[in-house]
Amino acid sequence: MRTISAALLAAQQSASAEPYVEAIVENKQAGVTRLDFAIADSTANAITCHGAAVAGDGSLVRVRIEGGVVKHSRSTTPQTAISAAWTSAQAGKGTQIAVCATGARVAIVYTDAAGTGVKVIESTDNGQTYGAEAAVATAPAAVVGLAAAYRDAGGDLAVAWVEAAALRIVKRTAGIWGAVSASPAAVSSYNGIGMAYVFDWNIGVTGAEATTLRPTLWTTTYGDGIDVAANTWGAAYVQQQAEADAQVTYRAPFLAYVGTYRMTFVEQDAFAGGQTHTYRTHLVYPLGWTAGAYTWRTPAPVDYAQAEGLALAAGVNWAFESAPDRVHRASRATLTLDLSARVIAADVQESTLDLAGHIDIDNTDGAYAGPPAPLAVGNLLRLSWGYRTPTAEASAMADLEIAGFEYRRTGGVSTLRLALAGGWAQLRRDRQRTGVFHAAGSASYGQILTRIMARAGINLTTSGASVRQGSVMPAFQIAPTTDAHTAVREVLDFIADRIIMRAGNNAVLIEPLATAPSVYTLGGAPSGPSGHAVYDARIALLPPPASEAHAFGAGVFGEAIDYAAAAAYLGTRAHRRDLTSTTPAQAAATAAAHLRQLALDQPGGTLTVPPVCGLEVLDVVDITDPLIGASAVKRRVQEIRWRYDARGGTYEQQISLGAV
Repeated sequence: MRTISAALLAAQQSASAEPYVEAIVENKQAGVTRLDFAIADSTANAITCHGAAVAGDGSLVRVRIEGGVVKHSRSTTPQTAISAAWTSAQAGKGTQIAVCATGARVAIVYTDAAGTGVKVIESTDNGQTYGAEAAVATAPAAVVGLAAAYRDAGGDLAVAWVEAAALRIVKRTAGIWGAVSASPAAVSSYNGIGMAYVFDWNIGVTGAEATTLRPTLWTTTYGDGIDVAANTWGAAYVQQQAEADAQVTYRAPFLAYVGTYRMTFVEQDAFAGGQTHTYRTHLVYPLGWTAGAYTWRTPAPVDYAQAEGLALAAGVNWAFESAPDRVHRASRATLTLDLSARVIAADVQESTLDLAGHIDIDNTDGAYAGPPAPLAVGNLLRLSWGYRTPTAEASAMADLEIAGFEYRRTGGVSTLRLALAGGWAQLRRDRQRTGVFHAAGSASYGQILTRIMARAGINLTTSGASVRQGSVMPAFQIAPTTDAHTAVREVLDFIADRIIMRAGNNAVLIEPLATAPSVYTLGGAPSGPSGHAVYDARIALLPPPASEAHAFGAGVFGEAIDYAAAAAYLGTRAHRRDLTSTTPAQAAATAAAHLRQLALDQPGGTLTVPPVCGLEVLDVVDITDPLIGASAVKRRVQEIRWRYDARGGTYEQQISLGAV
């Protein structure tokens, strides 16, 4: 149950409290500001290795290397105009180039004609002029990808590169280049690299996995003492992977921190009918860089088909994607629209597997014709339920997104209906283009759930979750095109846990224990700490759907039995195939989890009450009514329907109950 103030608690138990529904729209998706990129420039240039950065004065610096010539272009007001002029800075060089900026410093890093020497020219006036060329390092083999990032405005920076089968980095501290450090990760090959500094040197690389030869996009870290110890390499995590025979290549990764870590990369398809596309992805907020494998959102394709991809760059107010022949820009501004005073009606239903509804907004004066920003499909709508205390207080339910619009006009009355959907809809939409395989021993059920949810843009945490979800590490595969909703349900079938969607782009995994205490009392005295009116009550006493559960593992068997129900010949026998169980104890745990899940789904009645503002699905409540029982009846909340209609004077919750 969400925590609410004493004043709001008193108001919801009062017979005369005035309803208050708060509805606020923001241009956010999956917890981060939505970047609506639009084409700012499409001047034709040769497609070669390139990069982009935003200097401290807001200017956009773009670089490319063409025929061995290092070229740069500076747009002083990129939010309104992109310069088409390019200046040649060096000639007779190689094929790889990168750029980074911080404050007034801009560094352009590139390879020499031999392909092994790494050079740099640097500006201290926001990219207007550059100093003489300086040597950075000499690679043992030809450099096939290059990246650079400043650590601070004082000039400390690092340059990282990939060779055919090696990833290396070198740092400049107080003007002195240090020793080159090689990553210990074993791969078949590398072909691209991107890097950003946020407390550590955060790196994205593309190539092919060792042994399997699967095309792969990894994230890794060179530590600066925050997530990873200084001057050491962190683990490499798979974020995107294809089968070895898929005729797919991942390449040209670019990385930047824009509200969260964001990355672009290219997928080149060599099969008949295949295409080359740039893809966008981002680390799901508020996960940290080292959260693990498959924690980046499922990539989305961009309408850009060149093999060198789109470089990412961001200033304070604007974000850019850049290539030699294209610039996209997007405002970073967070837009907020408070609809609370205009809410006519709201109807939202939430359960352990769904969250959806609608809200009606008064549009009599045409204020929402269009509609105006940030009213857009996909944007966040924070819906809170409360009362006037006398100030307006409310408790925010799980995040909702605008799923659609419908303008309604009857006579002189005009309303705008916003269709709403929650995190479960995100899971249904999210489908993998490639299979995701978790080898036995590599990830627990809980970690697999975290990764599935992250790919759909939702951060999953645990609170009172089962031991089993964190200790059993099965072999688990998500087939291509499988939606995340289905994958989540498949995992939940093997554990005794459920998921609750919450605000702030969060969800929580909990184990609903039969011994859980009640968090609220409904019925009883009309006032006081336990008094909450009940308009309608229907309390059901039904037998469990199953009294036995059998699990058949890999040559082992396990069972769980509700002996009281079995003795009364109530319920039936349920079966579960679980090849991840290799011991009788594991199979028995699977059976117990399955029996518990079936019990949680058993109907236990319904209630209609004035809204309990902090009530959540899976909360345990007491129902006090002497005509039902001498003592309080405990039930678990299965579903909640929230209803408000100012036109009919409706403000209520319809609660579906289940077994504790």
